[in-house]
Amino acid sequence: MVNTYTRALLCAGTLTFGLAQFAQAQAPQTPSSQPPASQSQPEAAAQQPAPAAAPAKETVTSADVTDQEIEQFAKSYQDIQKIQKESQAAQDEQAKKDANNKMAQAVQGHGMKVERFNTIARSLDSDSALKQRIQQKIQELSQAAQ
Repeated sequence: MVNTYTRALLCAGTLTFGLAQFAQAQAPQTPSSQPPASQSQPEAAAQQPAPAAAPAKETVTSADVTDQEIEQFAKSYQDIQKIQKESQAAQDEQAKKDANNKMAQAVQGHGMKVERFNTIARSLDSDSALKQRIQQKIQELSQAAQ
């Protein structure tokens, strides 16, 4: 039984890929800073810093995640699995977008932000205590539903 939950949680990163895309699409776009028209291109290029490397994806430890967030994550995860099973055969882009929207709504419906859900999901591989807490909560929720 635990192996089923371990496999399911190890897949959380792939399950949340659509949610990550949704979160990025929903994020406000910051306007790019344009140099004043009076500066020539070489001067403007010299004043702009070199592009920074892409920031590392944030992760958390088990100590950073509250019991309430564990429950929200577990409930959201169960809903996401159901949505993915229902939309597994979807081939067209609109159906995939609809499924992504449903997944985001499921997460938000349990009181969690999509970004926080994704951060916790990314952390599962590197924090066995966090993974164990989530597995235990999923198992409790599954047993309570029976």
